[in-house]
This record gives sequence, structure tokens and C-alpha cells, in this order.
Amino acid sequence: MSLLDRAKALLDRRSLRPLLVPLASWLARLQNKGVTRILCDDGVWIHETKRGYFAYQQPFIRLDMEKMEEKARANFFWGYRPQAGQTVIDVGAGVGEETLTLSRALGREGTVVAIEAHPRTCRCLEKLVECNGLTNVIPIHRAVTADASGTVIIQDSRAYLANRLSGATRGIAVRATTIDEIHYRLSLGRVHFLKMNIEGAERLAIRGMNETLKQTEVLCISCHDFLADATGDNALRTKSEVRQFFRQNGIRIRERAEPGLPPYVRDQLWGYNDALMQMKSAAS
Repeated sequence: MSLLDRAKALLDRRSLRPLLVPLASWLARLQNKGVTRILCDDGVWIHETKRGYFAYQQPFIRLDMEKMEEKARANFFWGYRPQAGQTVIDVGAGVGEETLTLSRALGREGTVVAIEAHPRTCRCLEKLVECNGLTNVIPIHRAVTADASGTVIIQDSRAYLANRLSGATRGIAVRATTIDEIHYRLSLGRVHFLKMNIEGAERLAIRGMNETLKQTEVLCISCHDFLADATGDNALRTKSEVRQFFRQNGIRIRERAEPGLPPYVRDQLWGYNDALMQMKSAAS
């Protein structure tokens, strides 16, 4: 942990936050990355930028929302082209790294269903939606699994992007649901794009989305074989299972092969429901 991170961790306490708030804002402005102010709202750190608001569990001095948006588009608009009024399901939305970009691309008539399991991370997601006035985003605090009942355990580390259900034995209990149950409860109908990034739990989530799959045009599931290679944890090796799931359901598969891709993009599996899209074309 760097000296700056240690200082932030020391000051990020209720009694000391009045000292950290102006310090974090001043340091962020010095970086000249677009953050104009940082403030704390009920334990959530709100970052005000020229491109909107972002919320985190801690203050980030070097936040660059322009690069974040470019990354979102490069990773998820590769095989999907958003259009105004469409419906997107974002499974494992995190603090909303792609939610803001998707919301703006779909316009006021579109819908983004943003699902996040970890309670503190979901709180940041809810603050992003609130601060940016994203009326077309529905944040949902649930863990997506194969069963729509009971609870599951999610890891609870400060590195929120690494928190996962798969293999977790200690952490926070979270209510479970399925993608099918959410799809039915919200009466979503046609889904134009479903993206999923849930740190190895995709092998569980796909078992609870058979009905939703029939009404989904394009899917992007982030598999985590690269993490299995790095850690030796084969519970994270999901690409073969997701590929088989697509094939069994008649979903055409595409994979990215551009040179220099980061491993987490290389392990994405894109799926296309050609039969559904042909029916759509015929109807129009």
C-alpha cells in the first residue's frame, strides 16, 4: 500500500473525514484528470467530474472518467451497438463502471437493469444512479445464481472488483435470485444486450437464465480462465462451460482475437441469438 493510500485509509473514519474531504479534492484537482470535487455522502465517496458523478467506497485521486468511458465502449460495444430505447441487463454492474455509458447510449426511453451482489458496492452504484439522475437505470441488490431463493456468501475485501461468490466461505450473506426471476418480475420482454462479469459465478448464473436467453439478442459473458491460470483455482475456469451452454441453446459464438488484448477481454464469450434476430427482421 502506497503512502498516499495509507494516509487515506487512516483518515477515512467518521471523525477524521472532515480533514480528508478537502485534501482529497485538492489532490484530485492537481492530477488534472477531470475530477473537480470529492465529497463524502453517508460513507460513500462521490467524485464530481465534467462528465458526471462517480461513487466509490474510498476517494480516488487519479480517477479519469474519459478513459473509463473509452474502456467501456472498447470492451462492450465491440459486438453490440446500442440504440435508443433498447433494454440491457448488466449482471455484476459493480459501482457502475459501464452503467453510466450504457444509460446515456440508450437514452431516456431505454432501460438498464444493473445487478450487483456486494452491499457496499451496490450502495455506490445506487449513488451513481442518484447523483447522475439516471431515470432509465434500475439498480438491484442481489446475487445472481441458479436458484431464486435463500442466501449466498460473497467475499468482502477492499478490492471490490475481486469480491466473488465462487468458492467464498467467509464474507457477507446476500439474498440470491436468478436472471429469469428478475426478467419475469420486471416484465422486460425483449432484451437487446446482456453482459455478465461476476468473477467465476457465471457457471451458476447461466443455469438460471434459460427463459431470458430465449428473449435476448446479444450476450457478452466474461469468463475467468485467466484468473484460474494465475491463481490455480480451477473453480474460476468457466469458459468451456459457458461455451457449451451457448451451443446447447443454439447461440452463435464469437471470440475476440485482436493482438494485445488484456486477458479479461480475451476471455469474453459473445453470443448471438440469430433465430430471435431473424424473427425481428422479418417482423419489421
